Amino acid sequence: MSDSVDILYGYECSYYAAKIRAYLRFKGIPFVEKHPDRKIFSAEIVKKIGFPVIPVIALSDGRVLQDTSDMIDYYESLFPERPAIPDSAPEKVVSYWLELIGDEWLKLPALHYRWTYDYDFITAEMGRNNDPSYSVADQKCIGKKIGATFHGWLPKLGVTARTKKTIEFEYLEFLNLFENHLAVVPYLLGGIPSLGDFAFYGPLYAHLCRDPYSHRLMTEHAPKVVEWIERLGICNERPRESYSREDMNRPTFIALVSHLSKDFVPTLIHEVTMLQSWLRSNRGLSVPRYFGECEFKLGRGTNHVVEEKRALMTYPQWMLQRVLDAYNSSSESDKELTFELFSKLGASALFELDIKERLVRKNYQLVQENSRLKNQ
Repeated sequence: MSDSVDILYGYECSYYAAKIRAYLRFKGIPFVEKHPDRKIFSAEIVKKIGFPVIPVIALSDGRVLQDTSDMIDYYESLFPERPAIPDSAPEKVVSYWLELIGDEWLKLPALHYRWTYDYDFITAEMGRNNDPSYSVADQKCIGKKIGATFHGWLPKLGVTARTKKTIEFEYLEFLNLFENHLAVVPYLLGGIPSLGDFAFYGPLYAHLCRDPYSHRLMTEHAPKVVEWIERLGICNERPRESYSREDMNRPTFIALVSHLSKDFVPTLIHEVTMLQSWLRSNRGLSVPRYFGECEFKLGRGTNHVVEEKRALMTYPQWMLQRVLDAYNSSSESDKELTFELFSKLGASALFELDIKERLVRKNYQLVQENSRLKNQ
């Protein structure tokens, strides 16, 4: 393989590697994928990024990309043909909202099903990926050590014994609504894959379609979702070259995104509001991944509603800034259309947020915008 081809370091079981892999295939961007073992992590990833993480893209010019949103922004600017992010609002704004939902909110069912029902399967795969030359017994042992970190994320997300039934109820309803939408259009925004499709593909393929228990569930309840996963996994078709505004106003789309928004929107608004206060009080300090915990609610509007604690996280604000920036930079007429659409989606309250304490990504980390660390 030529050295001029970009390298994607990732695994089939990786949530975010699935997202960027499907995107690269859709765009027709040449790349080679390598599965990083322990040696590659040490020599290639930790050495350049500073911590072990996948996916990572090593560009042919020596630069390294770590975050999938940054990756897609980079390739969209380099390869503007067949854009995955629409140029105009409200399509662009809703694309960023769907990406945020896929990247952050669909983690709940993805991690719940994996670590509740397919623990042995995934820990064996993790051990095999990390040390392919080791014995099966050693791989299983190593996989359990690696898996402990991922399993530890569940309570931080609010995935507990108390929320288990509600998460499953909400996920099955999501599958039903997505199935209904795919009965009338091939992708989320109509006839062409968009940023939201790739963000949804991450959890739906890498976790919920590959892992044995959730695979059986998806096959039984949502065969059209399985077909959508198969289409995105190949992405060798040439669909129409534009998005239809009518497709975003279809009842099936409204029902699907409203279902995902009803619990996520209030959770996100509370989290960002709390983070704004934290950032004002901690200017100049490094931005942590978590900065406390809060109560949140799942299953609004059902008889499965439940309250639980979860960690307050910083990364969702950075992604929400992308949504709000796209909205605020649009014309007044497009703002009206976007607000009207988001009102139908149960998400217009997002536009009332005033994020003065902004976050940016520098050196693969979140930092406060225009702020110098006190220890520098």
